[in-house]
Amino acid sequence: MKFIANQPIVLASQSPRRQELLGSLGIDFTVVPSTKDEPDPKAFQTAMGYVLECAAQKAREVSKKHKDAVVIGSDTIVTLNGEVLLKPKSKEEAKGFLRKLSGGTHDVITAITVLHGGSELSFHELTQVTFYDLADEWIDAYTDTEDPYDKAGAYGIQTASALFVKKIDGDYNTVVGLPLASLAQKLSQAGYISLEKSRIGC
Repeated sequence: MKFIANQPIVLASQSPRRQELLGSLGIDFTVVPSTKDEPDPKAFQTAMGYVLECAAQKAREVSKKHKDAVVIGSDTIVTLNGEVLLKPKSKEEAKGFLRKLSGGTHDVITAITVLHGGSELSFHELTQVTFYDLADEWIDAYTDTEDPYDKAGAYGIQTASALFVKKIDGDYNTVVGLPLASLAQKLSQAGYISLEKSRIGC
């Protein structure tokens, strides 16, 4: 299945994972990362409010310079018992995050904002991820790589840390960073993308 874009589409994210997922639809799109600093999560009453605002902020900033385009902003957070675990700033912080996640279940929330003209659509997907008990040597080995430091919660489910995951409940792509199925549904319903007609038998 491939789609075509009925409007110019801009992805307001520099994440190669989000770019790869959106590209799997087959549509043409432009990448224009947001340069605005993310807000302080402590300023929000809930983790959900924070991640929704982050996604909206990215989309709104980029939309100002791409008024005719459909702009997609996205943000992903990891939460554990109400605590937001962002991208770790150091090896020790990454180790601390992974020790907190070890042996338990946490939430991964990805929020999406789609802007076009005066229309703004925001939604989110939540997936629960359960980790095995992690041995210290596994945590040490993983945090010796560069992988944890650009990922919320200090791990990426699509990389070596997939070995930490006992089970997931929800959309796998939400954990990667872009809930592609729900996004495609909403883009299609809004008329922003259409299914490419099959050429079989032509």
